[in-house]
Amino acid sequence: MKKSQLGFIVVAATILLAGCSEPTVTATPVKNVDTVSVTSPDDIDVFCPTGICTFELSTTEPTKATVTMHYDYTKLYTKIEGVSVVGEGAKDAKVVDEDQFTIELTKKNTPVKIEVIDFYRN
Repeated sequence: MKKSQLGFIVVAATILLAGCSEPTVTATPVKNVDTVSVTSPDDIDVFCPTGICTFELSTTEPTKATVTMHYDYTKLYTKIEGVSVVGEGAKDAKVVDEDQFTIELTKKNTPVKIEVIDFYRN
């Protein structure tokens, strides 16, 4: 095999692998958030002791994430009353049960501000 053919194969493999990379989700507390834990690009835990909080999410590649809301390490939200999304980098925030919602992060490196309210907040 010629060196030029081998070089082409290496470049093509690198491009294919880069195209298949897993997204990285970044979370930033904004208001009333003790901590945010991104355990994987599709699994995020938010700890908000007041029941009303705001945080930002951004991603390196489009992904759908499930966010679990906690008051603290021993108590989950009781009933999410609402999820508000501000920004063009996300769509389809849907409450899936009492303490979780899903969100599609659609634009790379575009922060999205999210406010979550628990019905039985403190």
